[in-house]
Amino acid sequence: MRAKIRARASEEGFEKSVATKKAIEEATQRAMAGQSSATPDQMLDLSGFGEKFVDDGTDELTPEEQAEIDKIANMPLLEQAKEELANTRFPTPMAVFQTACVMALIFAVSATLILKGDATIRDFYMDLGFIPRPDESYDFSDLELPDGFTEQLDLEGSIKAATGIADSIMDTSK
Repeated sequence: MRAKIRARASEEGFEKSVATKKAIEEATQRAMAGQSSATPDQMLDLSGFGEKFVDDGTDELTPEEQAEIDKIANMPLLEQAKEELANTRFPTPMAVFQTACVMALIFAVSATLILKGDATIRDFYMDLGFIPRPDESYDFSDLELPDGFTEQLDLEGSIKAATGIADSIMDTSK
């Protein structure tokens, strides 16, 4: 495979780069000596870069140039408003009606998808028996409760007991 690649490269006139090999050797020697990895001729000169951000005022427009570029800014406020309203294109009643129709259609489609999806999911869970159907009624008259279950129905007594326990905890923490 390598022989084919070398043969094809020699046919096309590709040669091994001696410059790249020399550059790698020089970089290795500089790294071993602890020098900078780039020579001064290879380094990028950034000395003039910061000067581009200094505001020297040459980019500012004169008042005459500003007036020529933005004629409306020099008008009184009422005339500015009139000029802006004159250049504003308002939607036609037909465009407003079309937009309202598109919005109503989007609402109708979205609402239909949500409601049908909800009904489908509800029916799926009802068919699996996770939730009861609205027309089904269950008879729990034969349900046997564990001993002492009905004693827990005394909510007032439970609240008083819980309040007493909380008070005793608060008293011991003081």
